[in-house]
Amino acid sequence: MRYKRVVLVLFDIDGTILTSRGMGRKAVQEALSDVCQIEVVSKGISFSGRTDPEIMRTMLSAAGLSEDRVESLFSECLEAYTRVLMQKLKPEHVKVLPGVRDLIHLLRDRDDIALGLVTGNLRDTAYLKLQAAGLSSLFSFGAFGSDSEDRYKLPELAARRASAMTGVSFTARRTVIIGDTPHDIGCGKAFGAWTVGVCTGPHDRSELYDCEPDLLLDDLSHSDPLLDLLAGIQEK
Repeated sequence: MRYKRVVLVLFDIDGTILTSRGMGRKAVQEALSDVCQIEVVSKGISFSGRTDPEIMRTMLSAAGLSEDRVESLFSECLEAYTRVLMQKLKPEHVKVLPGVRDLIHLLRDRDDIALGLVTGNLRDTAYLKLQAAGLSSLFSFGAFGSDSEDRYKLPELAARRASAMTGVSFTARRTVIIGDTPHDIGCGKAFGAWTVGVCTGPHDRSELYDCEPDLLLDDLSHSDPLLDLLAGIQEK
């Protein structure tokens, strides 16, 4: 399908689309502990807005593994995490956040919107979570933690993939990134995209306000301000 006057809208997953009630944190602890044969814990380590590989490296280093040892086990750790989450995550663990389901369906049905993902999740675990929420079929492209450990490189990659899929050249100023953390807003700003902060994750309104998003929402249940932003971008 080719789009006319299309805006690219890229969603974060955890804390923005859904919450998996800590199952990701539990799964990564179990996976890393199994692979390394020592207890690897996440206590005191922030997951907020970071890519899964970056989080895992931090946890492994905090557990006392040398850089060489981390590197030698890293691929196995990624595979183990995906496998454990696949075994453990059930639909009842996943809660879709307020307004999200209706908004995503609304945007998906519009031919002037291209809908994708920018997330620190690995690609496979991203779609596991979305599948548990009944939303996986609505996102056909994105950029993921498995593409780069540096979240700030992901928006440009997502835009390139969207362009390849749709035949439309998406510039940064035709791109909107929606997320619940300072890193979501920061990576969008670094790319030059429009940014929407949503106060449904671990950061309060004042923290996200200080990041200066183009739009700040308590949640996505009242989508009119976002739809107005999209309409304004389409008119530029």
